[in-house]
Amino acid sequence: MKALFFDGSLSLKSVPVPEPVKGEVLINILYSAICNTDLEIMKGYMGFKGIPGHEFVGRVITPGHPLTGKIVEGEINCPCGKCYLCVTGRRFHCPDRTVLGIFNHPGVFAECIVLPVENLHLVPDNLAPKVAVFTEPLAAALEIFEDTNIKPTQKVFIFGAGKLGLLVSLVFRLHGTDYTTIDINQEKVGFAREMGLNAMTLAQLPASDKAEVCVDCTGNPEGIRIALEHLYPRGLLVLKTTVAQTGVLDLNQLVINEIRLTGSRCGPFGPALNLLSQKLIDPTPLISNTFKFQNIIEAFASASKPGSLKVIIDHEK
Repeated sequence: MKALFFDGSLSLKSVPVPEPVKGEVLINILYSAICNTDLEIMKGYMGFKGIPGHEFVGRVITPGHPLTGKIVEGEINCPCGKCYLCVTGRRFHCPDRTVLGIFNHPGVFAECIVLPVENLHLVPDNLAPKVAVFTEPLAAALEIFEDTNIKPTQKVFIFGAGKLGLLVSLVFRLHGTDYTTIDINQEKVGFAREMGLNAMTLAQLPASDKAEVCVDCTGNPEGIRIALEHLYPRGLLVLKTTVAQTGVLDLNQLVINEIRLTGSRCGPFGPALNLLSQKLIDPTPLISNTFKFQNIIEAFASASKPGSLKVIIDHEK
């Protein structure tokens, strides 16, 4: 089968079709999407070499399996299921886990993948596969509310109006929260406003204006520092940014201002699929471009351009 391979540069290669072991199934990829994490992998994030990609929707093709023919989404963490963290409900942090297309597990920029059955979620019949590909990043946006006790009455600043920042903003809007989405780029802010979001440029944000909750989705270490500057003492800083080149954070400010700090990563797929299938959140305006799989290297070039949002890969022939 054909797959996109990263080993310091991107190339399309012929590789063997993966063989599922007990508890796994073979999945034919229908659509995938390029995430900022994939772009950071190109810069050295996690030291990953191999087939990248983790946002997908596919069809199970293992012969004779009860799921054969079903359209599925898949959680990206593959834990051992036996260690202390797994049995205490922290399977996403299993020290022996592999992570689809990010750490020790071939990713979805290929014709087929294998995943454990326990990772899979059925895509509702009324949800188009090209929309269902947003499940993983939308779940990551929802995870903020799993980890925290944010109230709709609290003032919230969301820094970054990129792919994830916009999904996070849609989720906060759905919760009725007093939120503002902030970006340095006027075009991104204009796009956010076209989506009906409350947004402004960083230049429009007064230096003295602060919020009870700041969410960093900038994809830039500098964004964390800016978010801290606009957070009330004893406020909550939620970090969504992961980058290859990390920055330096003044931890004194966390102590002096008694800041609560939480990292937020993967999230609940079931609620994300429900929101998409019920059309409570429509992510389709975020699609900047769609490429056929054979043109995936060109797709990466497109996704790397300033202002590009979600680039979708159509794997169907």
